[in-house]
Amino acid sequence: MAPPLGGVTGRGPAFAQAVQGGMDMRVRHRVITLSVFALAALTVTQTASAAGTSAPGLWSSTFTAAQTDCGSFSRDASNFCWTEGGDGNIAGPGVELGVKFTSSQSVNITGVRVYRVSPGTVTGQLWDGAGGLPLATGTFGGSGTHSWQDLMFDQPVAIQAGHTYVAAYHVPDTQYAFEHDFFATSGYTAGPITALSSPNSDGNGVYCYDNDPANCAVFPVNTFRDSNYWVTPLWGYNFSGFFQPVDNPPTLNVAKAGSAIPVKFSLGGDQGLDIFRTGYPRVTTVSCNTSEPTDVIETTVTAGSSSLQYDPTASQYSYVWKTNSNWAGTCVQFDLGLNDGSTHTFLVQFKK
Repeated sequence: MAPPLGGVTGRGPAFAQAVQGGMDMRVRHRVITLSVFALAALTVTQTASAAGTSAPGLWSSTFTAAQTDCGSFSRDASNFCWTEGGDGNIAGPGVELGVKFTSSQSVNITGVRVYRVSPGTVTGQLWDGAGGLPLATGTFGGSGTHSWQDLMFDQPVAIQAGHTYVAAYHVPDTQYAFEHDFFATSGYTAGPITALSSPNSDGNGVYCYDNDPANCAVFPVNTFRDSNYWVTPLWGYNFSGFFQPVDNPPTLNVAKAGSAIPVKFSLGGDQGLDIFRTGYPRVTTVSCNTSEPTDVIETTVTAGSSSLQYDPTASQYSYVWKTNSNWAGTCVQFDLGLNDGSTHTFLVQFKK
């Protein structure tokens, strides 16, 4: 249990519930050498819109919670328990709340998603699991509450497979959504990202109060009842651009209609073959821009239909695109839509 602060003997998120219900409160902590003012001094990289996006995360922007015991706290219309008016922590004033996670693949973290209930200024952070300064940070836009909101970092952060990171957010008034015991026995996986179970992470569902530099400074390491604070990293592939024989925009590729074109690209490693969004890849007819530089696609393959494969030696994907012989005399835009929400395109002019 954390040392008592300010005369409070049972201190932690949802403290009022712990006191009123006589619950066992388990707090794990370690000391991080970081000024309590360090976070405020960091440069904000991007302001988010108040709405959720289609970016993949542990929970989608339309996710609603299952009904669980909220104790003395409120439940909102989407079944999320929340600390209406604050969590009863008399030390205040704000708290950083997060989730420890790992990835099975080397991907980019593009932002964080939070189920927001606080009308105050909410910031989001990505931390290395070992602490230190945040790897990325930003401020959520708007003041709407009781909804999923996304913060997209100005620059994505590449993370290593198997390493532990923390996605977190800070509220100034200790109003937040939670679910107790969420990580008590198991983690939660979506795509390559796993929110770790408490037994596998020395406790998950982490927090740090602003005025607790002796135990955590700014980096959230304390835990209370293996709680989920409904924050998730948003992830994306580390897309390389297209490799030869395809040229990236603005070059206009020139190919023979009916040929099979190997579309090669890298996602930073083997991400499996389930990488496309529904309906992709797709082709759209566009106007031919003769002012753009052109380059002839000279390397084609023999194929009866389109297919995807991964070459571990080259660390590249190859999608064999079987074109239509009726496309001669047209220009098309090829859209490679990935299930991280991104779309990558190139242009082709078809000849007979």
